Amino acid sequence: MPLKVPNLDDRTYADLVQEALLMLPRYAPEWTNYNPSDPGITLIELLAYFTEMLIYRLNRITRENKVRFLKLLRELKPGEQERLSTAPVAEVDEALRQTVLALRHPQRAVTSEDYEYLARQVTASNPDEQRVIRVRCFARRNLETPDDASRTLDSPGHVSVVLVPGNDLEPEALTSLLADVRNKLEPMRLLTTRLHIVRPCYLWVALGAVIRTYPDASFGEVQARAIEKLQQHFNPLPGGGPHGEGWPFGRAIYLSEVYALLEQVEGVDYIQEVRVLRLTTTGRAMDDARTAVGIQIGFRSTVGVDSRLGGETSGEADRLIRDALGRLMVVVLRPYELVRMTVQANDLLPSDSLVRTRSA
Repeated sequence: MPLKVPNLDDRTYADLVQEALLMLPRYAPEWTNYNPSDPGITLIELLAYFTEMLIYRLNRITRENKVRFLKLLRELKPGEQERLSTAPVAEVDEALRQTVLALRHPQRAVTSEDYEYLARQVTASNPDEQRVIRVRCFARRNLETPDDASRTLDSPGHVSVVLVPGNDLEPEALTSLLADVRNKLEPMRLLTTRLHIVRPCYLWVALGAVIRTYPDASFGEVQARAIEKLQQHFNPLPGGGPHGEGWPFGRAIYLSEVYALLEQVEGVDYIQEVRVLRLTTTGRAMDDARTAVGIQIGFRSTVGVDSRLGGETSGEADRLIRDALGRLMVVVLRPYELVRMTVQANDLLPSDSLVRTRSA
């Protein structure tokens, strides 16, 4: 609601004189003659007269004062000051109101929230195919470097803004979008700040599971529903994630959550096992042996092929949290990462196939 404009002209000549007379016994007790003929009383009445005039003028803001105040708030267009100087007062008041409302919106990026807000504003007019769905700012991070280890380092003076488009853009279109947002945000940053506008950093994960279905359920249909369920839940776009707002940045993947998710699929009796089969941060083909997770207790472990703990590099080992028995429990994401889930039909196995494999 708008603020009520105070009335500053609320003092009269008579009450100003009366207030001054009431202060005399405290500040000048030897002053006892309060007759109008006393020179001191004449001086008090003169000061009260001028004070009343000043208060009256203070409460009467002229059009010229409003135009000058507007000039302090924003840069006036050529000829605008001359036009407002002769315009009706109501037009000047409306210009002031619009300017004050505009000041509520950030014009410069200082905090992470400022960068996120301004990035959404500069991309709001983009066509649908280049619409940015999510924006996240990471202070003291340089996510533009291709080295994953360098991304985790504290980088004073660096600010990285991650843009998540609503569609999978071609590399050229995505590069053009990032450059356009950077050019628009560059004048809004603080001096000495190194600004990086980057694409999302994904951790590609391939899951496998052993599913026990009800006798009357078709395993092929259960497979299709399970794949859709997993890909929807781990989707970085709105509709995915625990709260339907997209998978949160940096949120770990708990295998217990995958168990609970798959058991909600129609036709599933229970989930016998869940395994993380492959990990990659480079988008390497998920059937590449270099993306295989290390040796696991359970199915689909091949000593000598996927016996490395980690993934493509030894530094990936800290992503995998296991319990005391060596069973994988959690896949950790970096704070700036999102997850992309890939599930293939041959990675979801019926429980009887596992029994045949082990007996063989």
